[in-house]
Amino acid sequence: MKCNELIQELKSMAALPVDEANTCDTFKSGNPEAEITKVATTMFATPDVVRKASEWGANLLIVHEPTFYNHMDNEVPYPIAKEKEKLIKNSGITIFRFHDYAHSFEPDLICEGELTYLELDGQFKKGKYWATNNYILDEEISAVELAKIIENKLGIKHVRIAGNPNAVGRKISCSFGTPGHLEESLADNNFVLTGEICEWGLGEMARDYAQLGYDKAILVLGHIGSERGGMMLLADRISELHPELETKYIECGEVYSYADKYEV
Repeated sequence: MKCNELIQELKSMAALPVDEANTCDTFKSGNPEAEITKVATTMFATPDVVRKASEWGANLLIVHEPTFYNHMDNEVPYPIAKEKEKLIKNSGITIFRFHDYAHSFEPDLICEGELTYLELDGQFKKGKYWATNNYILDEEISAVELAKIIENKLGIKHVRIAGNPNAVGRKISCSFGTPGHLEESLADNNFVLTGEICEWGLGEMARDYAQLGYDKAILVLGHIGSERGGMMLLADRISELHPELETKYIECGEVYSYADKYEV
């Protein structure tokens, strides 16, 4: 099987249409016609991920987010981009970005992956907007309890809570990554799970809700932790479709370090 053949198969599984003329889902390096025996998935093609994938012998690396620091992976005028490009070229790995198509599955593949690993009892509901979905828990939970479950189940170092940490409810907006319409999602739900927010806007709105007596909170997971479950699930799906291919997820790690990890 060739890289492009596998990608076309994955694309065909999307239920919602994707504008091929404007999508960021393109090959970022390598040869789409290359034969594959090993496929790796990840969130970001960091230098360490590229090295690990190369050492493992991956022919194809499927990423969810940009390799070159902007949404469309357009060329940037910084030497670091050229250095990374050289590293990837020398590795011989073909890189494809699977973003728009992943969010166009039904259910959204990224959301499905996160909910799969969270193991929360409830009901999935398709969201009003692209890449934004809802989940109704069978039983009420507090924001702090939910945050602790997320940290334990998804391996996230710190979940930040904006709003009322003691808020109790069942309605969750699954706004993983950084989709739009979060103000509306917060208005309509008890909790918003997302990757990153603008603190002076949405964060302050959540604080105002709390100080005015509402059971509402935004749980900020970090971008990688909020979406990697989907790329882990993608690796499993590829393995099920093509057991003849060796497939695995390679962890890129959180983008932040934490001071409590280090001795001064």
